[in-house]
Amino acid sequence: MAKALINGNILTWARQRAAIAPDDLAASVHVKEEQLMDWESGEDHPTFRQAQNLAKKLLIPFGYLFLAKPPAVEPQIADLRTVRDEERNKFSLEFEDVLNDAQRKQNWYREQLLQEGAERLAFIGRFSIADNVEYVAQDIRDILGINREFRNSCSSWEDFLSKCIEKAEARGILVLRNGVVGNNNRRKLSVREFRGFVLSDPLAPLIFINNNDTQAAKVFTLAHELAHLWINESGVSNVDPGSATIVPVNKIERFCNQVAAEVLVPQHAFLESWDDKAALQENLNTLCRLFRVSAPVILIRARTLRKISDQAFYEEYPKYNAARPRTEYTSGNFNNTLPVRNSKTLTRAIISSALEGTTLYRDAARLLGIKVSTLHSLASHLEIR
Repeated sequence: MAKALINGNILTWARQRAAIAPDDLAASVHVKEEQLMDWESGEDHPTFRQAQNLAKKLLIPFGYLFLAKPPAVEPQIADLRTVRDEERNKFSLEFEDVLNDAQRKQNWYREQLLQEGAERLAFIGRFSIADNVEYVAQDIRDILGINREFRNSCSSWEDFLSKCIEKAEARGILVLRNGVVGNNNRRKLSVREFRGFVLSDPLAPLIFINNNDTQAAKVFTLAHELAHLWINESGVSNVDPGSATIVPVNKIERFCNQVAAEVLVPQHAFLESWDDKAALQENLNTLCRLFRVSAPVILIRARTLRKISDQAFYEEYPKYNAARPRTEYTSGNFNNTLPVRNSKTLTRAIISSALEGTTLYRDAARLLGIKVSTLHSLASHLEIR
């Protein structure tokens, strides 16, 4: 049987990159560990079928195995995360795949907008980190229409998050929420690694939110990534406003945190509504109802505006933040879940393009991570004609 003359050094690189032990990889392709070691040393080579299985298990293109040296695959995005240990200095394969998928989706959507003659979004890069936090936050609220009437229209803080995302998408911002790679529920995304990222673009800005995070953290991540767009700064974040760990915070992240807090809970309205004579729980109940955000968000604001001490914050924040488990969003219906994972705006655009014949069904299905046969049922569910 013909052998695939792969580069053993590439096989070793790919296995180590995927953090798979030799015995585990050997077992997954049904060979002994000694045989795998012979492949890595170059003393022997796998069959083409075995090589294809190796590439699949290692999550790399088949052609990589024949390269002379490992490819440069470091994600091209600013790493703005706070690093607490060596392991956090590199991105996981799951993150790399999610980022690459988001970039493919963004590139496709940008091309569609260019063909339609769309104009750039005026708010992208309107400010810089040298600008006043309150001005930036007010502009975000104005563009998205986040005001008292809007908040009153939201039935809960969960509803507030969903409707804020709808507002953002209506303004041309793609918002993807997913807790796994594509539609593979066995490849979960780590909140410890990242909470979200943003790909700024004057035509097709994109925000990705790790849906394994708590609901309270997700609304803060959304506001944080919006701030990134307003200063035209792409990047990946793992901001935890409730962390007691003292770590250096990038100046861009610090600014976006301040803007996010002001977007969600404007300082002047907060101070007008806070009752210094009332108990903390009473204030939390009142302000949560007023701003349609969760208790952790109000606690963050109360701490930054010095209405509660750091000690009180660190005692109370974990209680509320742990109240909601970090679970992937699911409605129990794949047709409902898919548009959330891929952005409702983008999902509709891809399906419409396929039905109109401007995008191949095969390419549309690949962009959404589904089978071609699923496109029509999804189109029917979304009432796209």
